[in-house]
Amino acid sequence: MRLPDGPERPDLIHTAEGKGRRRGDDVRERILRAALECFSAFGFEGTSTRAIAAKGGLTHSLVLYHFESKDQLWISTMDAVFGAVVSDLAITITESQGPADKVLRGFIAKLVRVVAEHPEVNRIMTMEGGQDTERLRYVMKAHGRQIFNDFCSLIRRGQEEGTVRQCDPARMYFHVVASGESTFSKAPQYKELTGRDAFSEQEILRTIAFLYDIVFLPAGDFQA
Repeated sequence: MRLPDGPERPDLIHTAEGKGRRRGDDVRERILRAALECFSAFGFEGTSTRAIAAKGGLTHSLVLYHFESKDQLWISTMDAVFGAVVSDLAITITESQGPADKVLRGFIAKLVRVVAEHPEVNRIMTMEGGQDTERLRYVMKAHGRQIFNDFCSLIRRGQEEGTVRQCDPARMYFHVVASGESTFSKAPQYKELTGRDAFSEQEILRTIAFLYDIVFLPAGDFQA
């Protein structure tokens, strides 16, 4: 099955740049990009290294030269993807100051923009998140737990400050992530039913505002 061409999105996978960049770096990047698209469309079981090679316009032997197995390629793809995501979100937290609700608003806005730019990540985790596999345990331990812990910590602090709804922070995390990513990972269905482009700036801002309503107490309800 041939993957359909989709709208161009900013690259999440980068390797060395500049004059010192080697041909091997370019090849690895092409493989990782192709792997991300294939894994997001067909899942781990439905993807082969030959399909990834074909998607990247490379030989199968070249894919196996850089990544010895499909398992290793999946891990490398997730490291490249989530390494960038976690770093981006962590910077949002560490560079922000002030009350928890201010930091949390920045965190949510950044999270929405990340999943809007890279819906393939959402599709992969939708498939992997429903399976008890070594792959899931790896990506959660290496990358997912940090985002989860940071978010829950901000929720608890906001609750103590009286600006965030009282609830289980873990449930709030899953609710926010699911609500934030669904319109992007199901953009064709969303457009068919609403006539709106989920990736437009207006819709992205509406999604962020919707999540703010879920997480934060109305201004008049702030607790002293």
